[in-house]
Amino acid sequence: MTSGSVRSFDYTIGARMLLGIATGDSYGAPFENRPYTEIQELLHTRGFISGRYTDDTQQALALAELMASGESFTRERIAQSFLTAYHRDPRSGYSKVTKKMLSSPDPDSFLSGISQEDRLERKTDGAAMRALPIGFFPDRNEVIRNSILSAAVTHGHPDAIAATVAVALIAHEKIYHNTSWDIVWNRIRDAVGEINPEIISYCDRCARLTVPDRTIILEEHAGYGVPFTESRIFLGSILALLLCFGDEPYRLLTESVLLGGDTDTVAAVALGASLIIGEDNRVWNLISGLEEGPYGKEFLIKTGDRLSAHFPARGGLK
Repeated sequence: MTSGSVRSFDYTIGARMLLGIATGDSYGAPFENRPYTEIQELLHTRGFISGRYTDDTQQALALAELMASGESFTRERIAQSFLTAYHRDPRSGYSKVTKKMLSSPDPDSFLSGISQEDRLERKTDGAAMRALPIGFFPDRNEVIRNSILSAAVTHGHPDAIAATVAVALIAHEKIYHNTSWDIVWNRIRDAVGEINPEIISYCDRCARLTVPDRTIILEEHAGYGVPFTESRIFLGSILALLLCFGDEPYRLLTESVLLGGDTDTVAAVALGASLIIGEDNRVWNLISGLEEGPYGKEFLIKTGDRLSAHFPARGGLK
């Protein structure tokens, strides 16, 4: 595959997912932490301008590479995948905690780079942001088990674990069942509730929305946007966006950015999930503008192809 005109049907599901993640990340990053009203004005005056993808794409890519390799999915190999991806191509967006862990020389040092107490209290969206590729595991229980394993490398709060499992299961539902967006929450609700029942009523409210409601989704953060510190609100945002706009990828990208706050992470996960199956020429035109370079668009495509080839039951189909 060469650069140039992008046609969605040319790509495997793995490539579509990774391109969607990178597109949401790259085009969402310039709006991160801007006030909602400023985002509206910028979208009106200049539209979407691509930057470089950030930590969101890099960590999802690292997991995709590990899974495509066929190596066992262990804490140590997950840690090594993060170290390898970051050291070969340092990217922006990492928190101070994660960046310190990424300065480690080896997986054991990475894993010990955060105390168990701090890990258990950590409920940011950093574990959920990388979870879409985990949905390629063909067995649902394996998806749940490996989502928990991946999250626990850096996060231990029930909100973060539940959000990670939910994101991976959303991908799994699309990859293997093409579950319609209007019932995807019902399909994964019980599994998420077994991990953290305290977030279910909030997620139910978000999943019932027919149009985004900032007060319901963002609660006390409505004046700002999606806080990276709250994976519960991140998950509610993803559910509301996908159930309202999952079949309209360009609208989905726009609405993800308009929520404000952690715009690149929300847009990366939402668009990565949508493009597993979704079609929208305007988004594929944006994909044409993704960065090149050693770990740019072509590398994402090749890694996605390898991921689909390793999980061919559905993931290898175009």
